[in-house]
Amino acid sequence: MAIMILPVHRRLAELHLIIKKRQLTVLEAADLMHCMQVNAKLVQEIDGFKEAAYAAQCNDQMDLVQHFSQKLDEMEAQIT
Repeated sequence: MAIMILPVHRRLAELHLIIKKRQLTVLEAADLMHCMQVNAKLVQEIDGFKEAAYAAQCNDQMDLVQHFSQKLDEMEAQIT
């Protein structure tokens, strides 16, 4: 599985570099909060699929492992 880097991650990196040089403007700060919310939702979704796949594997339910792995693959395909 590849590492997913979305535009939101690139923007977070950009805002981080700006913060190192100066204070954020009001619009940049709002953008930062939005990016953090999007990132948190994405992390929760990915972690949920991974945890569900692991639980299915522990219970020898390979059809569910495949299902959740496919969901992760679909997420990755949307960004590439």
